Amino acid sequence: MAGRTRQTEGRSDTEATARAAAVTRRTQKERSAHAAQALLDAAEELFARRGVDHTSLADIGELAGFSRGLANHHFGTKAALVDRLTERIQTRFATDAETRAETGSADALEALENLVEDYLTAIARHARSSRAFFVMLGAAFPAEASLRPVLAADDESFRERMASHVRAGQSDGSVDDTVDPVATAVMVVAMLRGTAAQYLVDPDAIDLPGAIQAAQRFLRIGLAPPNRR
Repeated sequence: MAGRTRQTEGRSDTEATARAAAVTRRTQKERSAHAAQALLDAAEELFARRGVDHTSLADIGELAGFSRGLANHHFGTKAALVDRLTERIQTRFATDAETRAETGSADALEALENLVEDYLTAIARHARSSRAFFVMLGAAFPAEASLRPVLAADDESFRERMASHVRAGQSDGSVDDTVDPVATAVMVVAMLRGTAAQYLVDPDAIDLPGAIQAAQRFLRIGLAPPNRR
């Protein structure tokens, strides 16, 4: 009986140790995730305020309230951090827009019009995130910029989402069959990015609701079949 008791106590101690280790691992993982988000928040703020070239990984770690080397530990390079931050900002913008586009639209063309409205409205609502994103985009323009592959991949994904809406419209009859989905996606992204850039440079000079209505009208006239314009 005493032997069985000692064995039971031994198993209990082992199980307790395993549970404690699991809690420690989860806590470490949670701390790491929290630190990563804090670093991304700091990077967003500094990029929006100073630009990419004038912000170091050490600056980001310091503003986040950690050691100056933590950003380098988490991301390795500024390009890798930009990749993560770009993904976070685009996901934030796309989630609401895509949800309404998929659930609140009569057809794919209306979904695309809703997406245009939601994207441009989000630019104003998330001004700091928007400014940080466009700063990162601008930093990718030089021919030898290390950020070019990151932003190029992001742009390609954005264009493909737009092209998928056009193809869906051709399937449901709301978009003219003669429209080129890929070329149209290029122009839709250009319209969104160009309008957003103008707004961020001088918000007081841009009638954003009016620009949204004009963009939706351009889409309707340019994409709908002749009998539905």
